[in-house]
Amino acid sequence: MCTVMTIDQEQLLGRTMDFPPRTPWHLTYLPRGYSWQPANTTTTYRNQRALLGGMRVVDGHYLVGDGVNDTGMAVAELFFPVAADYPVVVRPGTHALTPQDFIMWALGSHATVSELAADLDQVTVIEERWYDHQRYPFHWLVMDATGTYVIEPLGDRLQVRANPLAVFTNTPSLDEQSARLATYLGQPTTASVAQLITAASTTAKPLPTGGNSVERFTKAAICRWKQPPQDPTALWAFLRSVTVPNTPAHAHNYTHYQAVIDLAKQRYDFHDLHSGTVVSHHLRELMAAFPTAPQRFE
Repeated sequence: MCTVMTIDQEQLLGRTMDFPPRTPWHLTYLPRGYSWQPANTTTTYRNQRALLGGMRVVDGHYLVGDGVNDTGMAVAELFFPVAADYPVVVRPGTHALTPQDFIMWALGSHATVSELAADLDQVTVIEERWYDHQRYPFHWLVMDATGTYVIEPLGDRLQVRANPLAVFTNTPSLDEQSARLATYLGQPTTASVAQLITAASTTAKPLPTGGNSVERFTKAAICRWKQPPQDPTALWAFLRSVTVPNTPAHAHNYTHYQAVIDLAKQRYDFHDLHSGTVVSHHLRELMAAFPTAPQRFE
């Protein structure tokens, strides 16, 4: 039940992480040269880029929920059940990744969204269990200095497209979310992005109050374009408005952390909802201080 909003002109990405982990999420740094192995394969990767992001660890293996690398590209995963279409067989000539391995590969081996997009046909994201013996269907929001994009597993392939609406949630797909947003705003489902942005920025309709992914997408789109956030403070305020509290009604699917990533500064602010603490670090400073050793900030 995660929600993401981006501010392209300021290169800011804000998100809530609502996915229930079996191990805790913490802000984590991985240096250049960090070696890792995707689940269920014998292939070993050696990261070309340093990473800073929200991660959890299982038996020494890191699952990256989101992060920024040392070229200023960021990726965030969101839950994509039912809609995700993963092949069950690795395509010939490609490397296998589980959905949980995708961000590590994307951020560790690529400098830009265009470079990542050009490499998507080199991997097969396959429906296999990760190191915690779980299967997780994801789709991903990707951002660099050129804008906001999404990558979705549709039709047995990873499909990348621009996301100028600058918001993202869980299932359904971006196209279906956009069509439902159009209906809510009284526009035809074939409305262009420009028409949707104009309608969202001028609508007199109240914000949806429900918490499902379609309602959160609609709320996020209206908030993004009716009173566009201009800085991290405004982005934090939006994240608080979509945070799911840990209550008996939300014993599992609740917000574990909020995050704001400044891509230009390569700064990550991690708000742990369990402890109430905010941990902030700059990737470049960590690279200088810890050139070879991962660091986990608890």
